[in-house]
Amino acid sequence: QIDQEILRYEEAVRDLKSRRNLLAPISQLPAEILCTIFLFCSVADPLTGTTYPADYRWRWITVTHISRLWRDIALSCPALWSKPEFTKTEWAYEMIRRSKMAPLIIEVTPNNWITPRVVDAVSEGLKHLPRINEIHLSVSRENMDKLLSGINHPAPFLRTLFLDISRNDPYYHSRAEPYILPGDFLGGDASRLSHIELTRCHLRWDSSLLRNISFLKVHNPGPPAPTLDQFIDALAGMPQLEVLDLENTLPGTPLTKATERPGVTLLRLRKLRTVGALNECAIFLEHVVLPPNATIHIVAKCGDAPESGSPTLQLIHDVCQHLPVVREMASSKSSTNCPPIKSLLVHSTGIGSGVVVEAWNSMTFNSFACAPSVGWLKLEFSWQRAGDKQLHNEVVVAVCRPLPLTHLRNLHVRNVYHDSVSSPTFARTFGTLPKVNSLTVEGSSAYELVDALNQHTGSKSTSLTGVASSSTSIPSPSRPTLAFPALRTLKLLEADFDRDHEAYNTLLQPLINCLMQRYEHKSEIQKLILERCTHLTLQDVGKLEEVVADVDWDQIECGYSETEDEDMDDEYDEGIDIFAGEAYYGYGPSYISSDEDMMFMGY
Repeated sequence: QIDQEILRYEEAVRDLKSRRNLLAPISQLPAEILCTIFLFCSVADPLTGTTYPADYRWRWITVTHISRLWRDIALSCPALWSKPEFTKTEWAYEMIRRSKMAPLIIEVTPNNWITPRVVDAVSEGLKHLPRINEIHLSVSRENMDKLLSGINHPAPFLRTLFLDISRNDPYYHSRAEPYILPGDFLGGDASRLSHIELTRCHLRWDSSLLRNISFLKVHNPGPPAPTLDQFIDALAGMPQLEVLDLENTLPGTPLTKATERPGVTLLRLRKLRTVGALNECAIFLEHVVLPPNATIHIVAKCGDAPESGSPTLQLIHDVCQHLPVVREMASSKSSTNCPPIKSLLVHSTGIGSGVVVEAWNSMTFNSFACAPSVGWLKLEFSWQRAGDKQLHNEVVVAVCRPLPLTHLRNLHVRNVYHDSVSSPTFARTFGTLPKVNSLTVEGSSAYELVDALNQHTGSKSTSLTGVASSSTSIPSPSRPTLAFPALRTLKLLEADFDRDHEAYNTLLQPLINCLMQRYEHKSEIQKLILERCTHLTLQDVGKLEEVVADVDWDQIECGYSETEDEDMDDEYDEGIDIFAGEAYYGYGPSYISSDEDMMFMGY
């Protein structure tokens, strides 16, 4: 009797506390508002998209421990429990029960530790297929087969399907056999499915699941590759397609059973990314017409080195000829939907590697920042066999000549090896463009590109597309015209002013001569920017300031050994002009006494 009386008093105290809590302002909010607040607590940060660790991510569940009111509201909000936590299997079953008939999100990420109990819990969640809204499975091939083998019923509310053979699978490797989705997967009926992402999972291209989707990502599905007819028919059944991301899944041959050349136009496409062999990319662009304002990223792997006159080089040219921006320029109609190319990055990744060309439709871009912006057009061509050092010149010409560059203002050239750049070729390819007023040279090719600025391109400036310039800043036709007649800003980034380690062959004097010659030809450089350059001293910058009014230098002197720095400091203290005579940073002939000294100094 005493215990029962204690329980009655405890219950009375809890009732009093509940009544007191109801007097708090927060308790005056309607249940719908509190439920919405709880939902915000349960999702990732909406501003940063941060996904939290599991232990932190589920701290929101404490809202059910604050008061009776909050707990009742939380338990009566099915949407709050619609994303079960499968790493905590006992939670998963309870959350599925509490979600009632709310649309479910079934998600298993590579960070989850997949145990047989987790697989069983996920299988339980997949049994509620009629109300599943999203499926995200990143598991091993074995577990994928366990989870999906019996999923043969319609999913009328499914909107997103994400399947990935996880790289955390101990049996995973790049050539592992992909998982082939069953022929009766989802009963072939998912009328609201609009977003599909498949990685190492094979779905037949004639599957009805591919109809009317707006987002399609297929990476490394394995053989068999679709035929051209299957591929075109599948895309033709996606009139709402906005994003297309295909990696190693393009038709390999142009063979077709159709009497006419098959083709499809993707009118609503906003973003395209394709990765494949060069001939596959060429076939794709020949038969698929894209909107001129779509963002395009093509990654083409060349089987053979693109030597001059080779079929590989011709295929690269064909790929660029079929780009929508080039097709639009070649057509008789002029479209305002086609963005002009105002900034261009040309990146030679090294001998035996490849070339990357990226274009922006804005005047400003930062291609070397920690979080670089992405151009609306990006072309990557790579090859395995190291060939002639001048291959990059041939590829750059094949890529850039078809592009409409009459509006180009900013040109950024990045090279790993200086031998990959030819001054005359660079001047012929870009030097005639009438509006290029800013040139950034990054890497080891500063010598060659400075020499290109002194190249003469004739008396009349004509762009790559054959359009003559009418800029008033170009010198009169009566005298030879230098390359880049409108150039006013030159930026040298990570340039080595003593690339060959020879005192008589530094970049300083050729640069000064170039600046003087352009001044005499009325095409002077008005601003010179020097960032992270090596073997460049304060005295060198002083000489450049005598030629260019605006020199922006980061005041970093680097590239010298500790011994060189000490000798330079000693000579400065003694008041010696190290640029006089034959002495070079303290290491003229009179300073070198033995072979050991030369080895120590890096000669």
